[in-house]
Amino acid sequence: MRVSDRQERILRAAAEVTGETLTGFVLAAATERAETVLERAERIDLGAEAFERFVTALDQRGEDMPVVRRYASSRGPIPSR
Repeated sequence: MRVSDRQERILRAAAEVTGETLTGFVLAAATERAETVLERAERIDLGAEAFERFVTALDQRGEDMPVVRRYASSRGPIPSR
């Protein structure tokens, strides 16, 4: 991985302060950041008003979809066991 001189100095200093190797420090920091990114990607944050609209929409009757109904009631091309 290519880093600037400044980035390398900062990373080495932080690794030294924590008693980790440079590789260990960078992997730990990158893993922590990756976990945060993935957690945010998997979660939906809604305000109270938006959440109420969402719950109301869930409680409404769904629209009729004849094509979906037709495909759901017909046998698919893959044989079942």
